[in-house]
Amino acid sequence: MAEAFVDIPPIPPNLSADDRLRIDHQRLRRDLLYGRAESHVEARIERNIGGVRREAWGHVDLTAAPFLDLATEASHLYDTEPEVRAPEGSLELIEAVANVGYWPLMQRIQRDTFGLREMLVRVDAEGLEEPLPSGVPISFRPVFPDMTQVTAHPRWPSIPVRVQEIKRHRDLGWVRHDLSIEDASHPWYRVWSTSGADVTRDVLDVPSFEGRTYAYRDGEGRPILPYGIYHAAETGWIFDPWTLRPVVEGSINVCVLLTFYGHLIRNAAWAQRYAVNLEPVGMEVEQDLAARTRRTVVTDPATLLCLRVIDGDLPSSTGQWVSPADPEAVLRSIAAYERRMTMSAGFAPRDVTRQEADIRSGYSLAVDREAARERQAVFRPQFERGDRGI
Repeated sequence: MAEAFVDIPPIPPNLSADDRLRIDHQRLRRDLLYGRAESHVEARIERNIGGVRREAWGHVDLTAAPFLDLATEASHLYDTEPEVRAPEGSLELIEAVANVGYWPLMQRIQRDTFGLREMLVRVDAEGLEEPLPSGVPISFRPVFPDMTQVTAHPRWPSIPVRVQEIKRHRDLGWVRHDLSIEDASHPWYRVWSTSGADVTRDVLDVPSFEGRTYAYRDGEGRPILPYGIYHAAETGWIFDPWTLRPVVEGSINVCVLLTFYGHLIRNAAWAQRYAVNLEPVGMEVEQDLAARTRRTVVTDPATLLCLRVIDGDLPSSTGQWVSPADPEAVLRSIAAYERRMTMSAGFAPRDVTRQEADIRSGYSLAVDREAARERQAVFRPQFERGDRGI
């Protein structure tokens, strides 16, 4: 179950089973990128060990984020503002794009494109759809793919002709913005409520935004969709949601393993003591949320633990078993798992769990940096195409 602070939008209606799976998985990826993966880690832990043992593990550990680290390391194309070449007379538009912060925004969009495999950018100009802030001639709004349903051209499966976007309205709650140029002679922009009612007039403040009144057109008057789309790889399709899925699953597993490591440090990194025919004095009975009772007593190395005999006719004894796990060995195993998982994607991870110093020559470090730059440059053609589409 999702955490209360996560405002999850409804899934667009009339979806195929594949599209529902795609949306669910891309929503999981987004949670990993934005540090909201608690519910996914909780579900994975409980599925693996059950509810009773889960209670002893404590709060989930999200301090390792290999999927986020991998996406961040791959995304450096927009660290410096690119040089834009455009036809004569476009200088004012180029300056307007730069002034509204489009290029800094692209740093985040590239990271999210790598992680989600696609990102859409909604473009609006002054006088279209919702009023823009005074003095802002154009706006760019990132749109996550799990918030959209996109229909491709029947003959060109990588070219969108209809976009349905779930968006929050200040008065109506979640609504579905539906834009279509499937029929070039009658394009439309309609808005639907979650119940299926047409709320176009309420949201866009116009009686109709279709046919001749459809405002999104190119320089020759042909209808267009006000969305640019960025791809992490050219696949010939609109969406590519399953690439790097092993890294996504592995990132959740790393959080599970680190949660266990924290449990080990707090609760099991010392010898297990036992008593035969003895019980601690002052034990209290507690009842948890699942209506299960347990008896507890506070122990600490600085406290004196008093024991009393249960049955005077039987012998009594105490002893201890050594700790069943070595925390350092467990942490090394988690680090090795994380390195193997992320390196399978072609990038060296930011190994925050490594305990030993990694002393290497300046030459080898330079080679690593050059290899990283080469891997990052792989994405340049894809993002150049996306920028031209904007």
